[in-house]
Amino acid sequence: MSAFENQVAQALRDPLARARTHAAQGQKVIGFVGAEIPVELIAAGGAYPVRLASTVGAKTDLADRYLESTFMPDVRSIAEQYLQGALNFMHSIILPRSDDSAQRLYYYLSELRPRQLPAAPIPLIFDLAKIPRETSRLHSRLATQRLAAEIGVVPGALPGAIRQRNRRRELFLRAMQIRRRPGGIRGSVMDRIFRSADLCDADEFDGDFGEWLSRVDPAGSGPHLLLIGSSPPDERLHAAVEAGGGNVVSEGDAHASRSVSSPLIPAEGSLDAIADHYHALPVSTRAFIDRAAALRNLAKSVAADGVIIWLIEEEDALIWDLPAEMSALQASGTATLRLVRRRWDLGDGALEEITSFTRGLKGTA
Repeated sequence: MSAFENQVAQALRDPLARARTHAAQGQKVIGFVGAEIPVELIAAGGAYPVRLASTVGAKTDLADRYLESTFMPDVRSIAEQYLQGALNFMHSIILPRSDDSAQRLYYYLSELRPRQLPAAPIPLIFDLAKIPRETSRLHSRLATQRLAAEIGVVPGALPGAIRQRNRRRELFLRAMQIRRRPGGIRGSVMDRIFRSADLCDADEFDGDFGEWLSRVDPAGSGPHLLLIGSSPPDERLHAAVEAGGGNVVSEGDAHASRSVSSPLIPAEGSLDAIADHYHALPVSTRAFIDRAAALRNLAKSVAADGVIIWLIEEEDALIWDLPAEMSALQASGTATLRLVRRRWDLGDGALEEITSFTRGLKGTA
């Protein structure tokens, strides 16, 4: 294991370690949920940003007292951490309107905190609208201005914060391009890197990641797989593909590989430019996009030998696009494994099904 991969392993083992260190040194720490929170604003406010990570298999007894069964498991895990006091060293946490479970959690925590949890971080909502029309875009601009005021953004610090986040976008794009080459990087390794990125100090992580990309060993030959649907809790779906002799070379929807997405924001960009960027992102379940067409185009661009669609039991948004996606894949002749209403903890045989499916593709690679 390289020094960089060891750094990744440490971050995933204790996701809040770096954030706690910064808080102990007197720096304001702000947690955030999902890929549609403008991290640029957190950095421009002088705070340390950390993406809140979920824990698969951990008990959620406190969260279960308040949250309905329809909450996504990753959000339930974050709620448990909040209720247990594990996030009390943070100044605030930002939840996105563009995610149904996260939005509902904001309302629950806003009620619970003043009554029962005075030491807990302040819950904030990023009221991002996603409808592709002018009124929605203007709403997102106002929401961005409001969030900037709430967390104390310093306007003069915005250009530097944007450049820092753009550097991450360029690295993620570079990594995605390398993954799609013959013998690209193992998908399980990339998933761990993508999930750890916002748990680490940005400058240190980006520097080490860039160096690692310049000398990473290829993964070898085998079928190229595309993974879409619900975001898995860890890299086991990717590892199951590798156990079958293949490699996940790209993901769709809100997977960790899309936690920072192109295009770049203009380096001297304003709050409005930041708002427009996040308003237009296609990664959330509330994005107004043709998912079937997006899937067809992505599968073609990565020369996918097969597609895995993994949707968990609690997934009540992406499931509506499944019929159109299956029709598009069938029309293109792309081999597809459909795993629907599955367990988030992967304890239902999904891994074995993925490995078997991948082995069946080896003759087409």
